[in-house]
Amino acid sequence: MRKERCWVWFRGGLNEASRWVGGFQATTDAEPGVLIQHPGYRDARVPSWRVTTSEPADLNSPPAGLDESGPWQFF
Repeated sequence: MRKERCWVWFRGGLNEASRWVGGFQATTDAEPGVLIQHPGYRDARVPSWRVTTSEPADLNSPPAGLDESGPWQFF
């Protein structure tokens, strides 16, 4: 298990645009996806394309491999 600081891609809603949000901790382990943790959100396991460990140059630019129809979270 490895924990590191990361940014997570959030899909926009009715009143906000999609964007990268920082301040998360990412943990990778044997389970699929990446476990993300933040004091202001509940822990969640998400696909790896939603997570980056380097700060994006443009916080509104979508990630490579964005899959609009694929799973956004693993339950």
